Amino acid sequence: MATLAVVGHAAAVTQLVGNAFGLICKIKRAVETACQNKLECELIARRVPTINGVLSSLPQEPEVVGPLKELNSTLQEAHDMVVACRDRSHANLFFRSRRHAECFTQVNLRIMSDISVLNLCLLNIIARQQTTKMATEVPSSVSCSGYPRRNHMVVVPDCPRMFTLAEISAATNNFAVELGGGCSGKVYKGHLCDGPEVAVKVLDKHGRQDVEHAFVTELEILFPLHHDHIVRLVGWYTEEKDPMFVYEHEHMSNGTLRDHLVHVGLRTRMRVRLSGGFSSTPARVCWRTRVEVLLGVSRAVEHLHCSGIIHLDVSSSNILLDATWTLRLSGFGAAVLQAPAVAGQVVEEVVGTPGYLDPEYLDVYSFGVVMLEALTGEDPATLQLDSSLMAIRDGKLRDVLDRRPATLPQFEALELVAHTAERCLYPRGKGRPSMPDVVASLEKALRMILIS
Repeated sequence: MATLAVVGHAAAVTQLVGNAFGLICKIKRAVETACQNKLECELIARRVPTINGVLSSLPQEPEVVGPLKELNSTLQEAHDMVVACRDRSHANLFFRSRRHAECFTQVNLRIMSDISVLNLCLLNIIARQQTTKMATEVPSSVSCSGYPRRNHMVVVPDCPRMFTLAEISAATNNFAVELGGGCSGKVYKGHLCDGPEVAVKVLDKHGRQDVEHAFVTELEILFPLHHDHIVRLVGWYTEEKDPMFVYEHEHMSNGTLRDHLVHVGLRTRMRVRLSGGFSSTPARVCWRTRVEVLLGVSRAVEHLHCSGIIHLDVSSSNILLDATWTLRLSGFGAAVLQAPAVAGQVVEEVVGTPGYLDPEYLDVYSFGVVMLEALTGEDPATLQLDSSLMAIRDGKLRDVLDRRPATLPQFEALELVAHTAERCLYPRGKGRPSMPDVVASLEKALRMILIS
C-alpha cells in the first residue's frame, strides 16, 4: 500500500507539473493576441516564466501536490483573464463590474504567493534530506571526531534546517532578551543546544502585507548562500506562529556600522561628546577599519550580483560587525532573485531604507550613500548630499570628513573612496561604475592606507 501511495503522489506531481507548463505556454500565446489591458497582460506574461525553474526543481513528494493544485488554479484564472482581453465585449463580460487592473494585480500576487509556497516546500524537503543523509552517514553513537556522541541534537555548521517552536522557545528562553527590531519584526537572543549563540528574527505578519513572500525570498536566497561577508542562516520556522529566521549571533556582537557612526558627523559632533560605549572603537576612530568594512560590503554585493541577486536595502544598519570587526551584510527581506542586467525587471513597490533608496534598484547608488556616510559620519536622513558631493568635486573633502586623516597617503586614499562614492551617486545608472569597478577602487584605497 505504501508503494502504491508513493506511485500515486509521483504521478500526481508529474501530471500537475505538466499541466502548469501547458498553461504557461497558453498564457504566453494568448498575450500576443490581447487587445484590451495590454500592459496588464504583458506583466502576466513576464511573471509566469519565473515559475519554470521552480517546476523543474520539484521532487515527486506528497507535500508539493496541494501547492501545485493551487498554482494550476491560479494559472488557469490568469489564462482565462488574458483570453478575455482579446476584444472589448469579452473583457467586459468576463470582468463585469470589477476593475480590470485590480483583477490582474490580485492574480499576480497569487502567482507570487504560489511560487513562494512551492519554494518553501522545496527547501523543507532539501533540509530534511540533508538531515537524513547526515544521520545515515554518521553512526548515532559516534561523533564526527570519533568520540561518543551525546544524545541531544548537534548543530551542523553549514546546513540550515527547520526548527520547531519548542526548540526556538527553549533557545531564546521564551523570547526573554530582545536585541532590537524594526518594521519587519523583532530580534531575540538565543543559544542552541550544543551550538552557537543565535539571533532569532520574528517576522511580523501585520508589519508588511507581503511578509510571506518576503520570508520565502530571503530563505531562498540565504539557504544556499555562503560568503565571508554575508550573514549566515542557521535555520527557520514556519508553522503556527509568525515565521522566524535563526542567524548566527556572533555576526552581531559589535552591532551595526551605523551604531559606530552615529553622533560622529561634523554637525552632530559639535553638540555631542561620547564617553564609553562605541566612542573609541576601530570603526569609529580608524580609517583603515572603515575602508576595510566598505571593501567587504562591496565584495558581498558583487557576489550577490554574480549570483543573480539584487539586495535592494544596502544600508549601514544592515552591515553587522562581529567581535573581530569582520562585517556581514544582512537584511535580505526586500531582495529579488534576478540579475540587474535582465530586461523588464518588475519591482512591485518602492523598497529599502529612506536615504539609501536606489532610483534604479541596482544597489550601486545605495552603496554610494554608505560610502559617503562612512566618510562624513552623517546619518543619510540628515546628510546634505548635494553639498557633500559639491565639496568632493571642488577638492574640499576635508570640509566634510568627520575627522582629519593622519597622513597624506591616507587622505589620498580617502579621496579615491570619495570620488568612487560620487560616481556611484550619479543620477542615472549608465554613469555609475559596476560593482567589480567599485571593489577594485576600494582595494586600491586600502593598499594606499596600508603602506602609509
